[in-house]
Amino acid sequence: MSALTCSISSRASTSAPARRIAGRSASLRPTTRIAAVATTYKVEITHDGKSHVLDVPAGESILSVALDKGLDLPHDCKLGVCMTCPAKLVTGKVDQSGSMLSEDVAEKGYALLCVAQPSTDCKIVTITEDELLEQQFGN
Repeated sequence: MSALTCSISSRASTSAPARRIAGRSASLRPTTRIAAVATTYKVEITHDGKSHVLDVPAGESILSVALDKGLDLPHDCKLGVCMTCPAKLVTGKVDQSGSMLSEDVAEKGYALLCVAQPSTDCKIVTITEDELLEQQFGN
């Protein structure tokens, strides 16, 4: 098996340096780099009567960003199962495909912050666990 070698020769010239790959030389050309811009969403969350605005990167849960920013929100499992981090969407949309909420409850705007990832800017109000359980399971 032959080894692939890559070397850059240093020549004193005004031309671009040469690159040797598998016995062939090629000029090094400047490359254009495109910086990827990470999408973030503004999430206004009202908890205990106080509003907080968070910048939540796409793919991150609202709860994880809120906790990182020092907000003291109720939570437990962080898996979308225990329902201790409930909220109600006032505006916007979230992806919470990992939650245990029934589809009809999610369609009414209820969310579990531990798995809710914004897909638009959002306004959210935290609610009691009892309110969510009433919606999810009824009387």
